[in-house]
Amino acid sequence: MTAASGRLWVLLPAYNEAENLPPLLEGLSATLAAWPDGAPPCRVVVVDDGSSDGTAAAARSVAGLDVVVLVHDPNQGLGAAMRTGITHVLTHGADDDLLVALDADNTHPTELMPGMVARARAGADIVIASRFQPGAEIHGLDAQRKAISEIASWILRIMFPGARDYTCGYRCYRVALLRWGAEHYGPAFLNQRGFSIMVDILLKLRRQASRIEEVPLILRYDRKLGASKMKVMQTAVTTLRLLGRRFVGNPYGP
Repeated sequence: MTAASGRLWVLLPAYNEAENLPPLLEGLSATLAAWPDGAPPCRVVVVDDGSSDGTAAAARSVAGLDVVVLVHDPNQGLGAAMRTGITHVLTHGADDDLLVALDADNTHPTELMPGMVARARAGADIVIASRFQPGAEIHGLDAQRKAISEIASWILRIMFPGARDYTCGYRCYRVALLRWGAEHYGPAFLNQRGFSIMVDILLKLRRQASRIEEVPLILRYDRKLGASKMKVMQTAVTTLRLLGRRFVGNPYGP
């Protein structure tokens, strides 16, 4: 990808990630510096979702990056953070731009970005960093979370063929496809409140996407500082309810 191919937006929804954001952003800066054939123009959008630990200041602490910080007060959940970030990109971005979303807890390696972006520039509408592709590795995740992820992947592959990892938030999207989603679904496009928004975005966009590709993810929970924000069982139940509604053909409901 060259600068002429459009801007790269990097979206980081963050809640109490003051410890994890600086090493993540330093890793992103190094990835951009080492980008094959030169990095695209890049803007980072951090959505500080009501943090109490100085997340917004931490997001601005790494020099050399173009960072926009959007602040929620109080905490509104991952769904609202993704909605705020994507709306910002659709307002300020162009259709030939790309948006890469990833977790702000430093568990998703930025080194995957050049390959994901290259696939999108070669024609993929969505590129997923997948835990279920050959070569994927998972470090530091407990057995319960691993089992739930594998069961969810199996269920989703049966109900909605087309991808293997529907729940990982590390993805590259064409901005034109996100704009289609916003125009087609209106307020219903990003209407999930919690972690289930990651599943719902993919379920909705797959109706328009002609190519969804996956690359193997090296998931690094061993680098994460602090406790996980995900309530595992609550998220599992919410996601199963969502799948039931989407499977019977209701793409617009909450």
